[in-house]
Amino acid sequence: MLLITPLAAAAQISYPASPPVMADSLPTPIRPALLRRAANWARQPAGCRVLVPTLLLSAGVLTTHRIAVVNSDEELREELSEHMPAIRTTIDDQLRHAPAAAALGLSLVGVKGKHSTVNQALLFALTYTINNTLTSNLKNLTRVERPGGNGDFSSFPSQHTSAAFSAARFLDREYGENSGWYRAGGYSVATTVAALRLIKGNHWLSDVLAGAGVGMASTELAYWLYPLVQRVLVKGLQDRALVLPYYQSGAAGLTAVLVLR
Repeated sequence: MLLITPLAAAAQISYPASPPVMADSLPTPIRPALLRRAANWARQPAGCRVLVPTLLLSAGVLTTHRIAVVNSDEELREELSEHMPAIRTTIDDQLRHAPAAAALGLSLVGVKGKHSTVNQALLFALTYTINNTLTSNLKNLTRVERPGGNGDFSSFPSQHTSAAFSAARFLDREYGENSGWYRAGGYSVATTVAALRLIKGNHWLSDVLAGAGVGMASTELAYWLYPLVQRVLVKGLQDRALVLPYYQSGAAGLTAVLVLR
């Protein structure tokens, strides 16, 4: 949220048409033009869609134990252990899916989003399939041990955080332009999931930062791929099959059910 807010704010900054310059500085028209170009880029959804996940993932990678450009993992872990009471809850298991469920629920009750209910369900399945695939493979590739040294080397990135931010981005893409409250609610839930994973001692800070980046990137990739997937399914199956989403054991996907005519 802290990374997203400055981007939105940057787009609202107005600049004087002819700011004062020193005699030996660049010509006057150049600076306002560059500033206006930067502000216009910040307004573009594509800029935020790429920049925010990249910043989050980069922050996670640079602060993880393997690289440790910033030694924030151990410091935050010590502070949380000292000042935060032990929390034993499994609510984060359900919360991570809440924003996506909210999007589908809104569509079912008639609130119009970017896509129809059926297309939202298919996008949801594709998003979670991509997210689960990326996160699981990164865990196997990086093999970072969880806090506490319990021999579990599946810490980086956080699967719960990744799923939560993927769902929040899904809600944002479908209903964010309808009302800022949808966007704020989705990312607040995702941030709560990330905070719980830290407080419970399941993950390092770098894990949840990277998880948030992977989650948002998964949703963006799903929205980019969906038109192609839709064309392939329609062309290949025509009217002989019904494509339905499935969700089982933490992974989602698509299944084709033959329709007898």
